[in-house]
Order: sequence, then structure tokens, then C-alpha cells
Amino acid sequence: MTARRVLGVLAAVSIFLPAAAECQTETTTSTFRSTAEMELKIKNAVADLTVPESPAFAALGLSPETIVRPSTPREFATALLNGVDRKGHLQTGVALDVAPYLVFVANRITLSDYRRSRVTQILSRTTASLATTKATTEGDRTVRTAIGFHATLIDSEDPRLGNDQLMKCFSDLPLFQPPSIADPNVLDLLKKTFEDTVLVPGVNACRTRFQRNARWNGTSWIVAVAPTWISPTGLAANLDTGPVAAWTSLSYGFDRVPGLENNAQITAHFRHLSNELVTDAALPGGKESRDTSIAGVGLRAGTTGFGVSFEVSYLRTAAAGRSDDTSTRWAAGADRRLADNLWLNLSIGGDQGAQTGTGNGVTLLTGLKFGLSKDPSLTDDQVRKLIGAQSRP
Repeated sequence: MTARRVLGVLAAVSIFLPAAAECQTETTTSTFRSTAEMELKIKNAVADLTVPESPAFAALGLSPETIVRPSTPREFATALLNGVDRKGHLQTGVALDVAPYLVFVANRITLSDYRRSRVTQILSRTTASLATTKATTEGDRTVRTAIGFHATLIDSEDPRLGNDQLMKCFSDLPLFQPPSIADPNVLDLLKKTFEDTVLVPGVNACRTRFQRNARWNGTSWIVAVAPTWISPTGLAANLDTGPVAAWTSLSYGFDRVPGLENNAQITAHFRHLSNELVTDAALPGGKESRDTSIAGVGLRAGTTGFGVSFEVSYLRTAAAGRSDDTSTRWAAGADRRLADNLWLNLSIGGDQGAQTGTGNGVTLLTGLKFGLSKDPSLTDDQVRKLIGAQSRP
């Protein structure tokens, strides 16, 4: 086959492809979407939205905000924290979150499988986390550690479910409709050229647009639990069992409300902290064991890349031998995407009405959160099958 003939064939196909795309039928689109859902893995439908708060940090009371806002989890996430806690002590911390089911199974679960199985959806949205914080104030060597477990039971904007925009973009790609050419070498060359110049760039553009434009403020429900350990000396040998935290959050994204549907989200939160041992010279005996319940509501407004939030919570603390302590906690914060999968969070807050040992100072916390998912690009085998789906009448 001469080079001139090959170039002639490619030129003919370049003229033919746009015309074929205009004649795309509903049947072809349906076939393509069906094939895409069966061939694309759940890792191929990810969105670069804000990285969720680490449940282990939340259990330690050192997440930038008290109210944990539901968000679609990542396969891996890390968070770095630095700031002043409610007792005026400098704190630094690090957390590592992982979604085990996504890590080990995501390569084998298709979008079609995911849509059909409620259990698969919940397992994919369940994370485990480990966090540790250390006081850096002179005279305070306390180290706190927590292991958290977090599950998203409802997520209306799960990108692995709410991906109609992605599927529509895929199905709108130009069709591969080569003329009748007997020579298999030419046909292979045409397919390879179409793959490299049309399909792969088009798929990547669809994926990038989907990642950046996915709706961040869905209606979601999460539950979480996290045991903690504390070492007053900072030594691992002195780690002792700390309080156990359990919480739930329910968010509403103003679905189908003009002006708010894509820009606002309200979240209700309830948390219970049991058997917290508090040491304070002003307490009878210098220490006490207490249980704390927190109920609050928060509002976040913004876009997929930037948001501001304000929250207020009501706290009730119970301890043996004295009346319950009640207080109000407030916090305001902002988060911004600095780069792909990298987010900066800043928050300030404080307590009002707290009694002895509770802490009523102002907090100022900053955090960096980094989320990581498997490479969402398509494999050669997936590309070949998508081309096959496009070629069907």
C-alpha cells in the first residue's frame, strides 16, 4: 500500500466523519451508552470536588469545622492541620484516609454493576482513617490518636451514578464509520488514527469537563464512628483509651430551587462523645469523665472550586456530681482548590457559655487536603470496545 493511497483514504475519511456524526441515530447513541456503562469502570467517573473531612480528625475535635459536611470520598486522602485549639494550645496533625473497597475492587466494577448494587455503592463510599495530633505548646506534650470509619449512605450527586452529562458527552463524539476497504492494514491504520486524533482526546475532554463541573452540593447522609487514644506524655507506651465519637450528618442541596441549586448547601449534624476524661485544676479532684452531645446546622455557599461556610452548634456536657453544662459553638470557614485534587481550608471559631474545663477560647485552624484516585484514563481495550460500539448500525 503506497503512502499516497493511505493519505488519500485518510483524507476521504476526514470528510466522511462529520457527515456520519450528523446522521447519528438514537439507536447508535443508545448502543454506545450501554457499551460505555458496561465497559467503563467506576474509576473512570470521578469528580474533583472538595476532599471530605477526615473522620479521625473530627473525632479528635480538630477538624477545621465542627459540622462534618457530607462529600463523596476519594480512594486516598491526606490532611495536614496546623493551628490553635479551644484551650489556646498550638496543635499540628496529620490524617490518612482510605476507601478500601475502591482501592482493591475499583478496577473490576463497571458503572453498570455500580448502578445495580446498593451494597456496592455503600461499600465504595466507606472510608477508614487514621489521624494523630500533637500539642506544640511549652509544657503540653499530649498526643492524640484516632481511627475513624465513615460511610455515605445517600449521595444524590455520586459521580458514579449521576453521570448523565459524562455519558451524553461520550455519545456525542464523532462516529467511526470507515468506507468499505478490504485491506486490513488500511483499516487498522484508520482506527488507530481515529483513536489518537478524535476518540481519546474527546473522551479526556469529556472527563475533564465532568470532573470540573460536577454538582458539589447534593443531598447526602453520612454516619461515622471513631475511637480515640491519648498519651499525656507524648510517648506511645503511655497511650490510654480516650472517648468514642459517633456522628451523623444530613445535607440538602436545594434541588431544583432556582438561584440556590448549584450554589448552596445546608447541613444538619449530630454528634455524641462518650467517656471523655478531662483534666483541669479547677475541677473537683482535678479531673472528671464527661459525655458531650452536639447538634448543629451549617450553610455553605460557593462553586466547585471555592466555598465559604458558617455554622452554629449547641453543646450539652454531662458529668457526674454537677449539673449539665451548655454552650454554643460557632465557626466560619473557607476552602479553595489550589490545584487538581489539592484543597486549602481555613476556619475560625469559638465557644460561648462554656464552664470550667470545657474551653471557651477562639480557634484558628488551617489545613491542606489532598485527594488521590486511580488514573481515570481509558485503557486500550476500553477504547477499542467504544470504537466497536460506535461502528454498529
